Amino acid sequence: MTRDAMTESALSGIALIGVAFVSVAFVSVAIPVLLGAGGVLLLGARMVPRWRLRHMALRRLRAPHAALVAIDVARGQVVRHLSGLITHVRSHISRRHHVEQSRDERCADVLDSVARELRLGASLHAAVVSAIERHQFDEWQWLAQAARRGDPLTTIGADDLATRAISLAAEGCDAVCATESAARTLRANAAIAADSHAAVAHTRASMNVLAAVPLIIAAWLVVRDGGAREFFASPPGVGCVVGGVALHWLGRCWVARLAREARRTEAAVPDFVDLLALQVRSGRPPALAFLRASDSATGGLGEATRSVATVVRDGARFVEALTGARTRFDVRAHGVIDALIDTERDGLAPRAIFERLSHDAHQQRRREADARIRALPVRLTLPLVTCILPAYVLLAVIPLLASQFPSVVIDPQ
Repeated sequence: MTRDAMTESALSGIALIGVAFVSVAFVSVAIPVLLGAGGVLLLGARMVPRWRLRHMALRRLRAPHAALVAIDVARGQVVRHLSGLITHVRSHISRRHHVEQSRDERCADVLDSVARELRLGASLHAAVVSAIERHQFDEWQWLAQAARRGDPLTTIGADDLATRAISLAAEGCDAVCATESAARTLRANAAIAADSHAAVAHTRASMNVLAAVPLIIAAWLVVRDGGAREFFASPPGVGCVVGGVALHWLGRCWVARLAREARRTEAAVPDFVDLLALQVRSGRPPALAFLRASDSATGGLGEATRSVATVVRDGARFVEALTGARTRFDVRAHGVIDALIDTERDGLAPRAIFERLSHDAHQQRRREADARIRALPVRLTLPLVTCILPAYVLLAVIPLLASQFPSVVIDPQ
């Protein structure tokens, strides 16, 4: 056989094999399809009515659409409720933050407006009414109503620094100086509160993260792992949850107390010096200024000054009574007591002395507040380490490890 004949016979064999393979594949696919289609047609025509087939087809078409519509509606309702809840929480937090942080500043704005009205020649009653209406300060509407009726402002309940300044202005002190001095003090208090809030913000953020992460981990373990569910239902799991929540609550209370202590300002001595400076500025001698200022002093300083005032009203000399009671006053008030004794005994000009003492007292209070605020982040590490982190371990780490222990197999070899 020649080479060409051999090549032609080989190609013919390959072609026959390919045709046979395609034929077998077509038969194996086409026959079941034809048999199934014929059976469906025969059975459907004989056993299932056409209206039933149409109803089944429409139901199958409508079911996915109805499910999708229900899912969309439910998702929209959930999103709407969540957005409303988040908006309510944000508005509540912002409103609370606004009230806590800006009350002193709003009082200072009202007092500054009163001072401007007084500089323009208005009476104290008219200035108070105009300032309160301009700033829409609802907390002082009772004061505006008293001023409209013409009631004496000396008899108002002077519960804080701002109302005490208005009462002093009504008693005959320099009204402009009294209101401006109180406004300056209130702005300083607001600045101290803002600084302490900023100093504690980092620790509060860490606490929020360390509180949210254990809850997420615990929820994930309860949903995904049966061992975690068994652990949380057991006495050790309940103990971990109770102990973690208690430690976290204790840490939050501890941090809040440290923040309040940092915001707290020792205002008794600076306020008393301001009262003395206002009384002296209005022309009263130091002894009479002390007696008038003792009625508005607060705290332990107020008790000491009122005891001295009682002795003086009983007939004792002012210098002797003040010298004998010097040890009853706080150390920070000794400079003021010495200035009172020197001005009353030696006849020094009291106005410049008490204005300088007032400025020094405010500067000293600001330095003490700055020192407390700078030390606050260091002090906040103690509740974070002793309460918040152990709570994280009890709520997240221990349940995670306990849920994985049953799946650990120890090889004896």
